[in-house]
Amino acid sequence: MTQWNGNSYWFSSSGNSFIAYRVLSGIALTLGPPVGPPAELRATIEEFTHHAADRGWTPCFYSVPQNTKEVTVDLGWGSVQVAQETILDLPGLSFKGKKFQDIRTALNKAANEGIHTQWVSYAKAPLAIADQIHAISEEWVADKRMPEMGFTLGGLEELNDPEVRCLLAIDDQHTVHALTSWLPVYRDGAVIGWTLDFMRRRTTGFRASIEFLIASAALSFKADGYEFLSLSGAPLARIELHSTEEAAITPNQQRAGLDRLLERLSTLLEPVYGFTSLLLFKSKFRPRYEPLFMTYPDAAALPSIANAIGRAYLPNVSFLQSLSLAGKIIRHPTRTSSKRTDIQPSAGSHTAHPTPCLQEVQQ
Repeated sequence: MTQWNGNSYWFSSSGNSFIAYRVLSGIALTLGPPVGPPAELRATIEEFTHHAADRGWTPCFYSVPQNTKEVTVDLGWGSVQVAQETILDLPGLSFKGKKFQDIRTALNKAANEGIHTQWVSYAKAPLAIADQIHAISEEWVADKRMPEMGFTLGGLEELNDPEVRCLLAIDDQHTVHALTSWLPVYRDGAVIGWTLDFMRRRTTGFRASIEFLIASAALSFKADGYEFLSLSGAPLARIELHSTEEAAITPNQQRAGLDRLLERLSTLLEPVYGFTSLLLFKSKFRPRYEPLFMTYPDAAALPSIANAIGRAYLPNVSFLQSLSLAGKIIRHPTRTSSKRTDIQPSAGSHTAHPTPCLQEVQQ
């Protein structure tokens, strides 16, 4: 993901670590944590902080794991949880028992309807397949009447990479019903797992195709000996597990001031992009949840940070599209549905505050 378009790169003096970032509203917003040896993590963060300060930027580490948060907190920075990564550990994975009934139903229905999976590389896919993938994506964008989001969310351009694997739900007539893309996760140069990025479903296609694809991918990766499968993070949305093991969005009243600032951004995007619905959808796979954080050295920069995040995710939103988005928020209160699957991984939802958020995206 650090190699996607739009990022700039800073390299540590040791030459062993780098940070992908983009400068927006005076904020040096990173795409994830530093990449490099864990032993150099603190030194890398300190060095990048000095680099940003010398240029008048405020650094902000976005969507970073616990170890990066601990280093920055030790340096006196503030932090807030902005996402949860949803992970399936593959060695012991088995879609058995009542809690996986929906998953087994999707697998069985697909078999009954003559739908099977096919691994492809989008970069090398036959023209008939590539055209269908493009058409399914265009259908999704046209339905939303909004641009695809970027930053931590890939689109068709990011599919065109030989390292990315695509799994199709396809029938005997060679009609593609849905697709998912998977990014490799490395340790010491070897692929140890895969992360879900892009997923789209044909409106008129097999309804449970996304459940079918994710479950099929998990079983395929398990058979190949990989350690885990990540269903990716869901920025600005959270799930709390209660004693009943049911998922629930954290109530608005429990959020601190910074959380409410960020949730204004997620509220802006939820009615159109359905982020909270997606997070609840992923919960049916019973993943384990790993928190991801945003860390920052100066609380006074928080309004600029919120603005930078909005511009990172929607860099090409037009004035008319932002007005359309505001209209959708006003007309459609936030709804939560675990059945919705024609959406991208991203943020969360709560009570709408459309006007300030609209201003932030326009800026």
